[in-house]
Amino acid sequence: MELGQAFVTGEQIRARAKELAHEIDEAYKDSKQPLVCVCVLRGAAIFYCDVIKHLKTDIRCEFVSVRSYDGMKACEPVLIQDTAIQKGADVLVIEDIVDTGATAALMKKRFLSQGANSMKMCSMVARRPGVADWIGFVIDTDKFFVGYGLDYNQQLRNIDGIYELIP
Repeated sequence: MELGQAFVTGEQIRARAKELAHEIDEAYKDSKQPLVCVCVLRGAAIFYCDVIKHLKTDIRCEFVSVRSYDGMKACEPVLIQDTAIQKGADVLVIEDIVDTGATAALMKKRFLSQGANSMKMCSMVARRPGVADWIGFVIDTDKFFVGYGLDYNQQLRNIDGIYELIP
């Protein structure tokens, strides 16, 4: 395995996270309760921190863990670590990548069944537009990427940017 071309730099991701935080603030500016920001571990941890540190909206931090990849292949998501959401809460799930949309569907079903008022999604990257409420970058390709939280078998998450992984 080797790293290929950079798709986006860490600097670009941090700048986009700040822009997304402003858009999220605008969407929740009239909210009377804290926004529940849910980080999908482990991949979204770095991006999650980049987004929430710029939010002006009052927030509550929560974490879930979902396994949705086996090596370089997407698989059916499995909830490994769950969190309880307060009834009536507005929930913002922050993801590293929306690939098939299966994890987003799982989270939405789970949180709405717990009584959440709403659930929206912010993703660092997505395979196509329109699969999340806020998207940092669209990767319109089937290539496999690592870095900035994206991993290959739990490795290469700490690369400052997103790079293609060449088998």
